[in-house]
Amino acid sequence: MKDLRLAVVGAGTLGSELGRLLAENSFSNVLLVDPDRLEPHNVALSSLYRDIFAEEGPEAFIHYKTELLVDWVRQKYSLIWEGFAAEIADTSLGRLALCDLVISCTDSTLARVETALAARVLNLPMLDGGVRGEGIPAGRVSWFSPSHEAACYLCGISETRRAELLSYALSTSLGCGLPAEAPAMTGAPDAVRETAAAMLQLIQSFSADKHCLKTSFSSRIEWDPTAQSWIQKDLKLPRSVTCPWHDLPEGEWLPLGYDQPIRDSLHRNNMRVQLLWPHCLEARCHVCGHQSTPNLRVARLRRKAVCARCGTTGSYEPTRIIDSVGDEDFAADFTPRQLGLPKQHLYLFRRVFAPMMRRKDVDEPVA
Repeated sequence: MKDLRLAVVGAGTLGSELGRLLAENSFSNVLLVDPDRLEPHNVALSSLYRDIFAEEGPEAFIHYKTELLVDWVRQKYSLIWEGFAAEIADTSLGRLALCDLVISCTDSTLARVETALAARVLNLPMLDGGVRGEGIPAGRVSWFSPSHEAACYLCGISETRRAELLSYALSTSLGCGLPAEAPAMTGAPDAVRETAAAMLQLIQSFSADKHCLKTSFSSRIEWDPTAQSWIQKDLKLPRSVTCPWHDLPEGEWLPLGYDQPIRDSLHRNNMRVQLLWPHCLEARCHVCGHQSTPNLRVARLRRKAVCARCGTTGSYEPTRIIDSVGDEDFAADFTPRQLGLPKQHLYLFRRVFAPMMRRKDVDEPVA
């Protein structure tokens, strides 16, 4: 188990409980990804955060959840975990590629979509867990195989909802609104513990034999008042014939020199680098008209960027977006650092074939 490399996305109620179980079972190679600082509702719902708050008091709220968990694991279990205080889509693919399994514990559907796409691109299995809200004693655990023949996370979403989420996360158009999100995870404490325990069992099975879980499947975990016990019910998880994630574009995912102009990496070989997420280079605040060069992922800009002039959150409208860079593009003059791209990131290198020359272009002499 100590050799299994895990990426845990989401360090809230469920993520912290799973983190406790992983530490108790001596998993030593864990990457925690969560963009948020500790908040009061985390303390109310998580026994681990209550323990941390009891020791640190209100000062705990100035720290990121990943920072607190990494420090707690180090002090209590002498394990050295790694934490990224960032959204999963702003975490480098190069770092995620070092993992054996991606685990989603987030309460955001958009974050689940972004996590699932990263796992799909990297050909990694994904374990997803969630609990019902409003104290309902129920949870769900799903395993998604990297096989293109198996169902992926998007296969279980309606076509309308799927289109909404993908247009928001991946579209370069300017009219995509913020998708509706489910309320924050507020499950019953017992449901959180049972869901985390079920996730741990799958992680242990995968650790023992990485080829034992070849298909995708999902289970519902609920309290049976008649039997006075927790039971698991298998859920159907068929592959959707309309899901777009089973035919990913061809090419090779490679790094770029972080402080090297992108053009130098293309070597004039008719290559383009494709970004996994559209990136905004220029934007305008629709409230006060302020022009900005945010160099941010478009989905993050639309949700969280704060106007430097009027202070409004989510008011920037992208006016220049890139989703790929070629040798002739102005963005090729910049380095990944200058464009605000993650360090150790991976990009899809695709060959662009030159257009066929017309007979006239060949026969006519050059003046």
